[in-house]
Amino acid sequence: MLSTTPSQEDYIETIWILIQDKGYARVTDIADRLGINNASVSKMIQKLDEDGLLVYERYRGLNLTEEGYSLGLQLSERHRTLEEFLRSMGMTNSHEINKTVEGIEHYFSADALERIENLMSFIAENPEWWDKFSHWSNGKK
Repeated sequence: MLSTTPSQEDYIETIWILIQDKGYARVTDIADRLGINNASVSKMIQKLDEDGLLVYERYRGLNLTEEGYSLGLQLSERHRTLEEFLRSMGMTNSHEINKTVEGIEHYFSADALERIENLMSFIAENPEWWDKFSHWSNGKK
């Protein structure tokens, strides 16, 4: 994955999701989703444009470059994997899951994420093992 800051990752992931959902991403949509002002979004958009992750044309909108699209997909997949992992660990509150993922996702290495994906695959292939662990784990509360 390209070396990016957590803030840049949040923008790219948000833009990628908006494009998937709506077919486009506007500054106001990004600002609304991230809970920040339009001026801050415009500033970051210019930086991401300079870094080659998106192409921004004033008053015409923006598009992710091939590299930006690929990064957005990776970030979205990382988010989804961590959400699934937390759900499999027994977390049920969607707000709490999202808050936790947002807090940790930027600090997972590719290796750590791959190991979580492997564990998730193992759990899917060995549900009896997972059921036994879940019962054991719930008894520890």
